[in-house]
Amino acid sequence: MKIFILLLAGVSMATAQQWPQYLGPNGDGTANGSVSAAVQKAGPKTLWAKDIGKGCSSFAISGGRVFTTGNKNDQDTLWCFDAQTGKELWKKTYPEKLAAKFYEGGPGATPAIDGERVYSLSKSGDLFCYHVKTGAKIWSVDFKKDFRGNKPTWGFSSSPVIYNDLLLTLPCAKKGAMVALDKKTGKLVWQSSNTARPGYAAPVFFKYRGKDAALVFHGRKLVGYDLSAKGAVLFEHTWRTPYDVNASNPQVLGDKVFLAAGYGMGHAILDISEEKPKETHRERDLPIIFQNVYQENGDLIGCFGDKNFKTELFRMDFASGKIRWRKKLPGTRGSVASIGKTTIILCETGDLIFGTAGKNGFRETGRSKIPGKRYWAPLAVGEGKLFGRTNEGQMICLGLK
Repeated sequence: MKIFILLLAGVSMATAQQWPQYLGPNGDGTANGSVSAAVQKAGPKTLWAKDIGKGCSSFAISGGRVFTTGNKNDQDTLWCFDAQTGKELWKKTYPEKLAAKFYEGGPGATPAIDGERVYSLSKSGDLFCYHVKTGAKIWSVDFKKDFRGNKPTWGFSSSPVIYNDLLLTLPCAKKGAMVALDKKTGKLVWQSSNTARPGYAAPVFFKYRGKDAALVFHGRKLVGYDLSAKGAVLFEHTWRTPYDVNASNPQVLGDKVFLAAGYGMGHAILDISEEKPKETHRERDLPIIFQNVYQENGDLIGCFGDKNFKTELFRMDFASGKIRWRKKLPGTRGSVASIGKTTIILCETGDLIFGTAGKNGFRETGRSKIPGKRYWAPLAVGEGKLFGRTNEGQMICLGLK
């Protein structure tokens, strides 16, 4: 088996230009491009900033536009800004409770862009499709009314993803956990027959025995879906995290799967070569509550961290689970991205760090501090810029050129 990476067009070699969905063009926090040594050393300059409302939604960037969502006064807003200037091009606002529960609240799903359409999901399950340039509504569905969806404790936060002509979503209804919609019309194409408690991670694409497949980290189990057979279940693996907080996207390399959570669950390597997945490595002391990781030359690079665990950047051998090295970072959470040969880390504290995450250690090439704290949403890179946002809703655009 080999990884099946869904590639979306338009990534420039001179700093990533497109970041059209959660975790970028490949859905894994990586993109082609470069970041100049001068910018890394001196720190990127702030180009513009906005107050977008509370939330943990990250950014979708394409065609000179950047999209994100936030909540103010019990209303969600999908924002469309000019990526260069920060000018508001259009916005769509609708009623939605803040739903703060042990954190600031607000939307958690990241918009997705596909051609002339942008998709946005609210915590209560309202899924909208708008025209990218005009903001005109194209279609909408309601997870609860249309599919009898099962809303998780912290609201629907699994970002929708594009697969060919379909939009894959996770209402986790009694009639099926995964729902595939026609991305142009919003009409139901198929619905998987299984049930699953809702989690917070997004579907991850891969190849399974020659078939297009999606891996979903649901609230109490990991499930592989056959995308060529209307979401037929390929395999399942139980993983019961307290409060059903399975929120970090899994990773696939050949017959191996990496998955991780917080609340004392830690991380594991699974072998999926047989009919039933088998844990080949497990450590409970190194958690990843919702942070992302990415792959490089057979290794995993990312940030450990949880409420009671300080952030550590790490590099791990995927096949064995052996950690090559760990580096302490500020705060308890952090997101990572790989742009060409450069690793970028945004700590929850606002510490922005550049460097090279080699086999033998991390070589730091620049560190700066950006305003604000509680940067929980993953950073995004597009149009030659880096975008970040605090849970309170302070959005910042930094120049990487």
